[in-house]
Order: sequence, then C-alpha cells, then structure tokens
Amino acid sequence: MKQFSMLGIFLLLSVGALAQRTVSGKVLNQSNGEPVDYAVVFTQSERVSTLPDGSFTIEAQSGEEVKVRAIGFETFEIGAEVSGFITVNLVPNEQVLTSVEVSAIRATDDDPVARTDYSEEEIEQNDVARDMPYILENTPSVVTTSDAGAGIGYTGLRIRGSDQTRINVTINGVPVNDQESQGVFWVNTPDLASSLSSMQIQRGVGTSTNGAGAFGASINMQTKSFTKDAYADVHIGGGSFNTQRYTLNFGTGLIDGHWTLDGRASRITSDGWIDRASSDLRSYYLALGYQAENTTIQAVVFGGRERTYQAWYGTDSATYEADPTFNPAGLYTDENGNVKFYDDQVDNYGQDYYQLHINHNLESGWKLGLSGFYTRGAGYYEEFREDENHVDYGLTPVVIDTTTIATTDLARRLWLDNHFYGVVANATGNIGNVNVIVGGGWNQYDGDHYGNVIWARWINDADPNHEFYFNNSVKTNINAYVKADYAISDALSIYADMQVRTVNYSGGGTEEENVVFDFEDDLQFFNPKAGLVYRMANSRLYASYALANREPNRVDYFNSAITGEAMPEAERLQDVEVGYEGRSTNFSWSVNGYFMYYTNQLALTGELNSVGAPIRENVGESYRAGIEISSTWKPIPQFTISENITFSDNRNLDYVEEVIGQGLVSRGNTPISYSPSIIANLTATAHLPKNLDLSITPRYVGKQYLSNTGLEGLVLPEYFVTDLRLSGQWALEDVKRIRAYVSALNVFSASYAPNGYSYSYAFGGQQYYGMGFYPQAPINYMLGVEFSF
Repeated sequence: MKQFSMLGIFLLLSVGALAQRTVSGKVLNQSNGEPVDYAVVFTQSERVSTLPDGSFTIEAQSGEEVKVRAIGFETFEIGAEVSGFITVNLVPNEQVLTSVEVSAIRATDDDPVARTDYSEEEIEQNDVARDMPYILENTPSVVTTSDAGAGIGYTGLRIRGSDQTRINVTINGVPVNDQESQGVFWVNTPDLASSLSSMQIQRGVGTSTNGAGAFGASINMQTKSFTKDAYADVHIGGGSFNTQRYTLNFGTGLIDGHWTLDGRASRITSDGWIDRASSDLRSYYLALGYQAENTTIQAVVFGGRERTYQAWYGTDSATYEADPTFNPAGLYTDENGNVKFYDDQVDNYGQDYYQLHINHNLESGWKLGLSGFYTRGAGYYEEFREDENHVDYGLTPVVIDTTTIATTDLARRLWLDNHFYGVVANATGNIGNVNVIVGGGWNQYDGDHYGNVIWARWINDADPNHEFYFNNSVKTNINAYVKADYAISDALSIYADMQVRTVNYSGGGTEEENVVFDFEDDLQFFNPKAGLVYRMANSRLYASYALANREPNRVDYFNSAITGEAMPEAERLQDVEVGYEGRSTNFSWSVNGYFMYYTNQLALTGELNSVGAPIRENVGESYRAGIEISSTWKPIPQFTISENITFSDNRNLDYVEEVIGQGLVSRGNTPISYSPSIIANLTATAHLPKNLDLSITPRYVGKQYLSNTGLEGLVLPEYFVTDLRLSGQWALEDVKRIRAYVSALNVFSASYAPNGYSYSYAFGGQQYYGMGFYPQAPINYMLGVEFSF
C-alpha cells in the first residue's frame, strides 16, 4: 500500500517568551503550490479559517500548539513556540479521500493484480446518459449488452466472458450483488456515475473483497464526499429515441470546518430502440459528512426507481432478419381476435441504500473503518397471460349454467420484497516492514417472493389482489480476510491474502403452478492468494495465484429441490496471472496473461427461463486462458491513442449433452458460451483549439457461442462498431465551467447483437435447435450540456 509522509517548512521570524503570540501566514497545497482556502487553523482556545488566498492570523498562548487541518490533507502541527509569519505546505492525504472501507479492497501498484482505475474526470467523460456498463465498455475484456438496444434500461456487461452474476460489485465497500440471483441490476441505480468520485475494476479473482466471490472480475466504486468548496451542477441531455436526461448535483462545501452535504437528483427517460422498450428512471443521492482531526463520519443515502417496459425476451432469429425491433412482450389476442400489446407489461422496482461509515486514524498510524448498511428493495413485474388454468392459481373454475370454464386470460404481478443489512470493518497499518489490511463483515438477506392476480377475464368472487404463491429465503454471509505486502527490497515485494467465508442459505414455500419446495445449505470457503511484484525504473512485473469459491444461486437450489436431484455443488476457480506494465514520457503499456481453471463451473446454457433470466448448468471442468494488451501513446501534445485487445481461449473439457433420441452425446472440448476469443477497443483523440476534443472509438467483438455444445448454428456473429464524440469545456465569468458533448453512436449503422439466447425442442422424436437475439440500434445520437457553478 502507498505510504504517506508529513512535510512542513517553518519560517521563524521571532521567538520570545511572551504570554501571548501572534501567528500568521499562508497555507499552500504542497503538490501544486496553490492556496488552501477554508483550512482550519486552531489551538485549544481559538479557531480561524484561511481566506481564499490561504492567509490566516491567529492568537495563541505561549506554549500552546497551533495546528492546521483541511479535508484531503494531513494535519500540520506548527508548534508550541512558533510566532510571526510562516508558510505551511499541506501534504495531500489520499487516504482521507479514499476511505478505509474502499482502500481495504482496492489494489495498488504493490499488488499483483490486473486492474483499471477510473478517476472522477474519466467517469464524467464517458457518461453520456447511458447506463454504467457503457461507461466501462472500453475496459479490457468487456462486452456490454442492452435489452432496449440503446444503452438505457436493462443493461449488462461481461468481463472475460463472465456474466454479471459472477462479477463482484461494491459501493463504498458495501456488497451490491443481489444475494439470490447474484446479479447486479444497474437499472435500479440510474445515473449513479454522477455521484462517483472513483472506480476500480480488477480482472480475475483480484484481492479479497466483501460479498460473493469474483469469478471474472470485481468492480468497486466510491461515491462523492467531503467536497471542500460549495458547488452546483446542472446537466441537461437528450438524443435519439426521445431520450432525455436531467441531473442536478450540489454540495455545501465545508461548513464550520467539519460538515459537508453533497446531493443529487436525476431523471432519465427513453423510448428505446426496440418496440415499446421504454424506460422511466429516477434516482437520488445524499451524503452528510463530518470530519474531526482523526475521525470522519459519513451518512450516505441513495437509490432509484425504475419503470421499464419489458424487452428481456429478445426476438427470434427469423423475426430478427425481417423486423429487428419487434418485441413479443405483452402480445395477446383480445376476445374479438385482434392482436394487441398489453400496456402495463412493465418492470417496476425501487431500491434504496442506507450506509454509515466511520473512519478513525490512530496515533500509531493504523487506520480503522467501520460501516453499517441497509438495502431495501421492493417491486414487481406485471404481465398479461392467456389461457391460464384456474387451478394453477388456486382459483376455482367458473361455471356458467352447465359449462365449466377452466382457463382464463389474466394479468399478474410477481413481487420481490427484500431486506439486506450488515456491517463491514477494516483496519490498515504497518507491522514492522509489512503493510497489513485486516477486514471482514457480516450480512443477512431476507427476501419474499410472491405473486398476485390483479385481473382475470373469467373469475369467481375473489380477492382483487389474489396471492397465488409465496416463498421466503434467508441468506447469511460471514467473511474475514488478512492481506499483507512485504518489501523484501526496494525492487521486490511479496503479497499474501487469505480469506475465510461462510454461507448459510435456506428457502422454501410455494412457487408457480402450486410447486412446493424447501432447501438449506451450509458452505465454508477458504480463499488464499499470493504473488510477487518486481519494480524496475518506470515499470513493474508481477505474478499471482488465487483460489476462489462461490456458492450456487437461488435458481440452482430451486431446480434441485423440485426435481429431487442432489444439492448443487459450489464452484471453484484457480487463477494464475502474470503481467508487465511500464511507462515512458509519452507511452504507457501493460500486458497481462491469465489462466483461469474452473471446477464445477455453472456456465450459461444459452436458454432463458419464463422471466427472461439465463439458465445455468454445471459443465464440470473448464478453463479461460488469455492475454490482455493495453497501451496509451501521445506522439504529439495534440493527439492521444489508447487501445486494448484481448485474445483468449475458453473451453469446456469433455462436454456432454443429453440429446433427445440419442441419449448422452460427447461434444469434446467445446467453447464456453458467451466468451468471444477476441475483444478489441481503440480510442483516438484529437485535442483541438478552443478546448475541444474529437474522439473516434472503433470496437470489435469476436463471435460468441449461444450454448456450450459448440454447434456452429448457435452463434452470435462477430461485430465491429464505431462511435464518435465531440466535447469541450469552457469557463465564463459567472459560470465556473460549461461542458458540452455530442456523441454519434454506431456511426456506420452496423447490424449486430452482443447478446442472444438458444433453445432446443423435440419434434418427431428428434431434437432441434433455435436461437434469438437482442439487436442494437443503428446510428443514434446523444448530446448534453453541463453548467457548473
């Protein structure tokens, strides 16, 4: 971990044994020489703040120490006898800005991990109203998906071929992944990027973190806090498909030397490119912070509300060619034989996050962090169903005279209503020459699943919100880890990381079609990691080994419970990474090789369940092996080129498929589904006069198999898309900054689908296959302007 030291310059003009002395001077930022305004200069009896030019004057008693404190800097001790004019150079303290709960799970240059860091400025630059996956789409090994075809609404990403359920996500060190599906639904936190101060992606297993194991990557995010100066930002944007974006950010700046309040309100709406795939997204963020000399306390509340028309079924291959925007969701035939679409075929969900973070710095140099959190989620998706059996819903068939009506059209809502709460704690410091991080946490999830019939064409007198199934699940996680970096020499350091994790997961009740189920599982995992880092002039070489384990999800347990099959087994991953990174005056590069060997990998089959969620299967032994190459080159000050490319081989070993009419068929070593062998990105930026930047970003993704069978008829074709962006920022007399951008996405209108599904069916005693796609929009535009005050 990085070490921070305190430096001070004292200019003593006079020293005397007076009863009272006057101390005046200027407080400067040591890193850039600029004044630090609103720094607090204090003694036991008096307190003043620096002026905008960094100047101050304070009266102090003889022998009374004078200290200087400012958010984002180490505290400076002027001394007990200093008087007259002095210049104070404050040393920036990144540990104040990156709180203990975040720094404890992030990788640094001392850790043998492949990673990508995003600053607040980089996040802002990539944010053009589309969801979080698209802010990250130029990261090595990333593929993004959008159900609505335009990057707003239900979106996702895969890293090294691993889908969102296998990517660990935290916000301020708090787990975000849904505890049952293990997925992350970015639609529930729209415009989250506007409240982030930094973000890091670790590829592979990475360092120990909170929450479920990272089986492809981890994403940890830190929200904005402790902003020293008051500010207000208004962001207005819009674009194709009636997309609109409105964001208000504000902050009070430092109040009374201790308090800050930061906030945001956002709304994003879009009709989507796919038919009726509309989104109405609202979100908010509030952070109240308090900082004393060695302690910070932050209360964070944020959340979102989404109402999206369902587009998660995609479109079948035949329709894709003729009408790529066709959306089958909500289709029905009325009593007069007319084909219609149900207006309220929507997903309607809200999620709120409550977090309290306390950080304290001990005199010994150790830093302590404690966080408590509560995440509340509730919502439903509504759908129209035709010819449903009354008995499947616990309803009595309707009898008219002597005619019994056993089926009915109906509208139903399937609900999720859950609570997720817990604590995480961390401590960082040095034991001799060893930098140590100790951390862990406890959390519990309690979630209800139930369904209501809200309308039926043929129904006897019944509850107008008739409940036809109900089940509950409880999941408890405990984890603890110890990380250590030891510098053997100035060039060589070793890294060790050990984590233990226990999971208790139980569930039961009734499901659709009167299914009764019950399950419970107790799991214990030990996840060790170790590596080496060798530093040379302007470069570093690293190697690591990591073992990770991961529990099955709710659907895996549910399927085994209703079929009577054995309890699903936990997955295991062994990850070996070797990398080399370096930089020169105008060129930086990194090369990372990885070999990820899985036991009992639960890979996507390509099939979807009744609500459009992917189905998984245990493929036994499998591996992902690849090399990731990244570089940035600035040949002249006016031009920058950044690129990354991943070459990989992703294989199931001795894959066996059960085929109707043939029994078990060995397919050999087949490609793992949704795992392209080549992913490449390039961004070329011209820095133009008048503070303008013009960027072109071509992106290539190789073909993806839509099943684990390796059948060439079940493939997503390769695609190549190009985006353009013109952006600039300027300062005016009454406006601190104006930022504007225009983005043209998919400028050559490539016809492509980054996501799809497959299925099989029996006919005439034989098995046949089909597939579908999630097509993306042709050329479309986004533009916006932001005013900062």
